[in-house]
Amino acid sequence: MSKRKSTKPTKKQAFRKHGQDPLKVRQTPGLGGPATTGPAWVGLLAAALGFILYMNTFGHIYCLDDYSVIKENWVTQGGLKNLGTMFSTEYRYGAWNSPGSLYRPFSLLIFSLQWQLSPDNPAVGHIMNAIMYGLSGWLLWITWRRVLAAFHPIIPALAVLFFMAHPVHTEVVANIKSLDEILALLFCTASLYGIWRYLEQENKNWLVMAVAMYTLALFSKESSITFLAIFPLTLWFFTDRPLGQIVRIAALFLAPAVIFLLIRHQVLAAQPFEERYSALDNFIVAAKDRAAQLASAFMMCGRYLKTLIFPHPLVSDLGYPQLKPVTFGDWRALVGFFTYGGMFIWALFNLRKKHFLAYAILFYLVTFSLFSNVLMLIGTSYGERVLYAPSLGFALALAWVFATVFKLKKEENTTAAAQLRNPNGKGTLVWGLAGIVLLGYSVKTVLRNPAWYTSYTLYKADISKSPNCAKLNYHMGIETIKEGMNEDTGQITDTTWVNKAIDYYSHAIELFPTYHDAFGSRGLAYFRLGQHFQGQNNLNQAAAKYDLAYTDYQRALKHRPNDDKVLSNMGFIYFIRQQLDSAEVVYRKSIAINPRFIDARRNLGAVLAMKKQFPEAIEQWQEGLKYEPENPTLLQYIGSAYNDMGQPEKAQPWLERAAAAQQK
Repeated sequence: MSKRKSTKPTKKQAFRKHGQDPLKVRQTPGLGGPATTGPAWVGLLAAALGFILYMNTFGHIYCLDDYSVIKENWVTQGGLKNLGTMFSTEYRYGAWNSPGSLYRPFSLLIFSLQWQLSPDNPAVGHIMNAIMYGLSGWLLWITWRRVLAAFHPIIPALAVLFFMAHPVHTEVVANIKSLDEILALLFCTASLYGIWRYLEQENKNWLVMAVAMYTLALFSKESSITFLAIFPLTLWFFTDRPLGQIVRIAALFLAPAVIFLLIRHQVLAAQPFEERYSALDNFIVAAKDRAAQLASAFMMCGRYLKTLIFPHPLVSDLGYPQLKPVTFGDWRALVGFFTYGGMFIWALFNLRKKHFLAYAILFYLVTFSLFSNVLMLIGTSYGERVLYAPSLGFALALAWVFATVFKLKKEENTTAAAQLRNPNGKGTLVWGLAGIVLLGYSVKTVLRNPAWYTSYTLYKADISKSPNCAKLNYHMGIETIKEGMNEDTGQITDTTWVNKAIDYYSHAIELFPTYHDAFGSRGLAYFRLGQHFQGQNNLNQAAAKYDLAYTDYQRALKHRPNDDKVLSNMGFIYFIRQQLDSAEVVYRKSIAINPRFIDARRNLGAVLAMKKQFPEAIEQWQEGLKYEPENPTLLQYIGSAYNDMGQPEKAQPWLERAAAAQQK
């Protein structure tokens, strides 16, 4: 009698039957108790790595967007007394009068607390960024070790370490303002951790914590909204919970999302006019039609993916016309389209199979979707900071590749610590190769950090990588002129630097002939030169520079008539020429556009005082004090005006306040 063939499926067949990744064991993740937490040393290593890699930023000062969010933002500097303003206005309301589309009040709150703790001390921000980044590494480990409990522990361990070391994060951690990115992912991760603890203990308090953390994430950065899809996606892939329960858990996060969106809409809708994106900020805006916009967007999507895979060179801006809109006839657009389209389709086909790589791809695509310019145009076409959360999907995919190449499978009767030390007896090979990747990432990170010391060092490091970016040349001009100026007095110390700045402004104008900001800044540079030559009694040279400044101001206003700063600067030209009526007209236009513009109010008051209109002058200066209550110049002017009016008893308190303010 022939032996009966066994009908028992092989282990590999069993995996296929259940539609699971061969690297995954058949169990219900999230219910494994303390064993699922894994060894603490991985989380501690991730935290230490994140902190140590950015220790060389602790001596840095402000850079890039730090100025508009912190250094030059009166709302931030007002501390907790401006709490209501933070939650009722746009992100950069305290820095300029232009409309914006950002609403991140919790991040502003943190910056305000930093300023209140140690005013004008960037070291506090840099150290906190490194601490919060390190904390993220620890939290990522204790969360993803639970989420991926059914997989070999090498996957979450490598994913977290790859994420922490990746050099694309330099823009986030080395730039104080980008704490909003760190907070958003930190709170979203804490929320995911709360969900998994709820699955383990069935304690609803964990869900309450999860919803609270997600609320903080939303108010830290708007892109946290994408985790409305990440939460159910993660539950679907890595648990065997019924679809109904997954939907019920995911639905809990709709409430804070809806509340956030309603508040955000109300705040942004209250602005006098909508923000309009310029080709200088996002070159895709210049595309002639929607098809060209999509082609250009996919070209940039490809560039982003390339930066994740091979993070060199790193650059802060790749704007117009360094990059220009393309059509689908451009190979770069086609590569981006087919790469992303192929990734998406493959992930969908493997969705039911719960393939790990499908999850990593979808995590990347979902968290990157708002920044891709495919779904909608945003205010930037390139910024490495937007890869922060999406890079976790890339890190998960890279860790999966390691596990797949080395055929690592979870050993049921071996502790997680032992499996991490010597995964399937291949510890030397696995950790050796992973160590090479981590070392390369770490060296690149440490070497890139110094570029973020100041805006000048950043643009100097990047201008050769993006020489035809008009915006980069413009900002290089702004930072270059500071090298030849005494910023406290506004006096030129070295004309060589000023002329270099003028060259950068001129190149920016050549690249973008309607660049109003470049005309305005070049005009100001000419004006400073005029003051310099006037101080040397070289009146002919001074007059020539003032004429060049006036011409550039006119060109700037031609392209943007409502530029409050250029109007104010033009008023100064009129003031020097003793054309007081013309000066008053442009100053009034300036403050009508931006009522919070203190310089324009100060100068308007000076013009009115010259015309002996002292009460009106005092009114302008007092209005300026609403925004800078201890501005010594305004206080001094008011006191002097009362003296000129023959009212010394009223002048004295103001002059005393001015003297006290100057001593601070």
